[in-house]
Amino acid sequence: MIFPTIAVLIAAVLYPYSYAITGVSAADLLQHLYERPVLQVASTVEPPDGSTLIVAKEEWDIRYHTGGNSPWIPKINGTIAGGIDPPLGCRIDQVHMMARHAERYPTTLSGIRMLELFQHIQHANVTLQGDLDFANDWDFFMRDLEHLENLVATGPNAGTLGAFETGVKLRTRYEHLLEEALSRNQTNFWASDSKRVRETAGYFGAGFFGLDWRDTARLHVISEAEDRGGDTLTPGKTCFKYANNADGHGHAYGVRIWSQWRESYMPAIVERLSRTGIRFSESEVYSMQELCGFELIAKGSSKWCDVFTHEEWEQFEYARDVLHYYRTGPGTPYSATMGWLWLNATADLLREGAAEAGPLFFSFVHDGDIIPMLAALDLLPDQVDLPVSHLPANRTFRTSDIVPMGGRIIFERLACPAAQACWNKADYGYPNMVFCEPYDAGKEDYFVRINVNDGIMALAGCDSGPGGSCPLAEFMQRAKERGDYAGDFRKTCGLPKDAKGGISFLHQ
Repeated sequence: MIFPTIAVLIAAVLYPYSYAITGVSAADLLQHLYERPVLQVASTVEPPDGSTLIVAKEEWDIRYHTGGNSPWIPKINGTIAGGIDPPLGCRIDQVHMMARHAERYPTTLSGIRMLELFQHIQHANVTLQGDLDFANDWDFFMRDLEHLENLVATGPNAGTLGAFETGVKLRTRYEHLLEEALSRNQTNFWASDSKRVRETAGYFGAGFFGLDWRDTARLHVISEAEDRGGDTLTPGKTCFKYANNADGHGHAYGVRIWSQWRESYMPAIVERLSRTGIRFSESEVYSMQELCGFELIAKGSSKWCDVFTHEEWEQFEYARDVLHYYRTGPGTPYSATMGWLWLNATADLLREGAAEAGPLFFSFVHDGDIIPMLAALDLLPDQVDLPVSHLPANRTFRTSDIVPMGGRIIFERLACPAAQACWNKADYGYPNMVFCEPYDAGKEDYFVRINVNDGIMALAGCDSGPGGSCPLAEFMQRAKERGDYAGDFRKTCGLPKDAKGGISFLHQ
């Protein structure tokens, strides 16, 4: 939560400009900063490997089961205890963020299906009973279909407000890096060329750099055109074989596998809800589940959330996981190849460090661009591909708290006091003699820490540094190995040899 004094300052600065920026008054903004809820309660446990993870208690929070169709939520499960402050004695000297656009209305296809459900209920001339009795008076939550695909600009979960709040939160966290960036005129940041992504970056910029951010920072909009090759933030648009589903395992593959899982869990729900007075299709019931998350975003609450049991929500959540896993995640052979573009460019910047490359790098994209990067890094390893025969309880791949609306992955470069090198002479016949090199108080070692939605995650096999961070040299080796695994973007994607094979624009 932002401290009260900071919240007061924000409200004071924004008045009377706040309505123009966020669509709400300064008073509403102040109340939002105090009251934006986190419903999940966390506790700590010690897994068999001895590490300490934060896990969620059993208190139910629907936002963790909507598969990314929810307002922003912090990641709780699978994170390291201790919070997001730098480990004792360490400082953050460089930051890289890849963030999803903020809270939006449904995409066009999803919105049309929701409208068709609304019309079905309206024209049925039947009084619904039981769990759906509220729908007799339900009104469609969008006044204008032109809102589809765009950021929500009103209400407590407005995407415009969420993006601005994220900027303020990160300015508070990384103010020392902002001052450094401003002093060196290193304030470039990037967004893919989608209206909701561009606007998210703009509202973030207002919160991070200030209301006059265009005078002090420069937003670079990177085209989503297919002819950019590997020089892109949206590789799913430029990887020809993937985008065109050339071998059956491209973009459409996720929908095919998702439909198999939906067919296994949906019939029972359809049968139950059809007893309320109207016969519904599987597609209509799925739209009901989608409506829960999107009404939470647009209105702050939704009665559709109460229609389904906890088990049915877990089945929907898994449907979303399956969709993303096989469409943009490890379940498609293109994922690591696409995700390695940004990961490779970022690893080079981490190696160079802030003194040479600059301290701040912010990129804004879609969820379908974040998940391939995580697959390239192998941050969420599962022992087997997600099945469609049953719902696995212990999977690590969960989209709800990885890519909610406004979801963000942050790589922090930590500079920590170097350990004093000591060794003994036991091998040379002097078992009780220990020698140490002179201690240099100014010497530092460097590490990479991964922050996922304000939860610190350990990179499996590379977490021996302070606070579960990865030693920089090991991170670079990890990036190289994952690059070898991912392969050449042009070759994998079926692009000509003269196409661009990597990102060139990510620099200050």
